[in-house]
Amino acid sequence: MNFAQKLRILRKQFNFSQERLAEKLSVSRQAITKWATDGGLPDIENLMAVAALFSISMDELLSDEKLARAAAEYAYESVTEYDISRPSRFDIHVPGALEVVVTVADNEKLRILLASNVLRTLPQDYKVKLDEHRDRLDVDIHRVGKDGEGKAALFVHISLPARYCENVELTAVTDALRLSGVASAFEFDGKAKSVYLENVKGTVALNCSADMDIHADEMPAVLEVNQISATSVLNIPRDAVFFTKIKGKSNSIRFSEDGKPSELPDGAAAEHRVELAGMNAELLIKRSAMK
Repeated sequence: MNFAQKLRILRKQFNFSQERLAEKLSVSRQAITKWATDGGLPDIENLMAVAALFSISMDELLSDEKLARAAAEYAYESVTEYDISRPSRFDIHVPGALEVVVTVADNEKLRILLASNVLRTLPQDYKVKLDEHRDRLDVDIHRVGKDGEGKAALFVHISLPARYCENVELTAVTDALRLSGVASAFEFDGKAKSVYLENVKGTVALNCSADMDIHADEMPAVLEVNQISATSVLNIPRDAVFFTKIKGKSNSIRFSEDGKPSELPDGAAAEHRVELAGMNAELLIKRSAMK
């Protein structure tokens, strides 16, 4: 069953017309028709939005087509690989990018894919510098002698070895941040409009003083949101069980279920924690009606 067939079935299961689905995804009706008639795959951001809307994983959504097929359509690529032989902390710096994807996988290499559909001189414009310490590997992705237009054109895919990944610190400015398979500690500093957590079981800290739209297909052990004068939304599955904690000054957490404002659930016995810190920040937790 390909993507088009799955999309049609999901749309019928949730009683979405093409117009309603287009509205939910903020795309055109023509785009929905194209996807549903096998006229092409959505781009990566829309694929993630579809998966989040129907509360299914990317693998379930794409099956044999996989996300890699979409990623393989980039016109220009630059790949850096580095053997890892011992447990390490990864400190990663990324320049402005349209999307940053961090995946923890079963391999023994650090792999960085820089990709674009418009930057013809990508390998010359972007360099990857690695600096290995005793128990830490610094990864610096930087643009050589240019500023500006790179953000709208650059995609960064980083694959880390699960066996040796103790924790990750990422500094970046991006429209979309996607984390997959993270089982240890992950800390993000910078700005991201959208954050997607897929199969993330560890501790995630998001330090971002800008509004975020966060999607989690399951609850991480701990999700820390640290913001100043910002309002963010956390979208979680229907069966998510959690408790909340507020730190800092003038912060608040609200909750909605099935699209309606509700009291925060009693999560006294829950193992998963959502924490809001900072100042003058608000977090809306939305539990979806979809299974």
